[in-house]
Amino acid sequence: MKKVLILTFTGIILLALVVKACNPSNNDEYEEYDEKTPLVGNIEKCQIIELSADSVIISYLGFKVLYKAEILQPVWVEYTMTAEQVEQTNHTPKIPRHYSPDPELLLPQASDYDYKGSGWTRGHMAKRQDLKWSEQAVRESDYFTNICPQNSVLNNGIWDKVEKDARDLATQYDSIRIVCGPIFTDTINGFIGDSHIPVPDYFFKVLLVYHNNRYNAIAYVFPNSSEPLTLSEATKSVNQVEELTKIDFFSYLDDSIEEGVEDVVDMSVWEIEGQ
Repeated sequence: MKKVLILTFTGIILLALVVKACNPSNNDEYEEYDEKTPLVGNIEKCQIIELSADSVIISYLGFKVLYKAEILQPVWVEYTMTAEQVEQTNHTPKIPRHYSPDPELLLPQASDYDYKGSGWTRGHMAKRQDLKWSEQAVRESDYFTNICPQNSVLNNGIWDKVEKDARDLATQYDSIRIVCGPIFTDTINGFIGDSHIPVPDYFFKVLLVYHNNRYNAIAYVFPNSSEPLTLSEATKSVNQVEELTKIDFFSYLDDSIEEGVEDVVDMSVWEIEGQ
């Protein structure tokens, strides 16, 4: 089942409020949307993005995405990965890549031609390998609603390392929640393709685990470039990333718990056993 939430921003007030559920029987169900409707799993607040722009929240089989038509890419992508899924995907045969627009989404989307010859790689936000527990989940990860123009050195370097570390941490702590997406500041990287897709200036990734009877979180910000960067240099608190993105990541937690989780990074939690 894939759920689509259509949001329209006018001025500073959220106006368009419709949830459309698309199911195999093609029976559409509509329900009123209010500010307490979960947007990312249990996350109740999403990024305040360009006012008057149309955006869509889509619940795919393996991940959830806030897609923004104006930038032709996601604003954020969220999913939870379990230790069982990591073990399963370690032994799943390769599934061929097939980049394409989401055929059910009636909003403008990028195409493969926008990326060809652009010098930018098709960067998956929800990692493809993390979803190999289901062929459908993998196929949906190849939709351009989950793709951003990403520097190849970043994509194959430190970004890839954090993705692999997240898999190890999911095994270590039984599960992990991952939220990631692009950050736009000055659009110094320009645009690509006939669709004029803006290239992100940075990417963020936020990780959340439950360990020793408490939640622990860490965040990273990476320049979308081949600039050398250590993991410690990229490490941020969740509050710092919230300031950059205007996303309230863990508003579903009690305020006293949320503040501690978002303001402090306990580096001992993020040490991977055996490394």
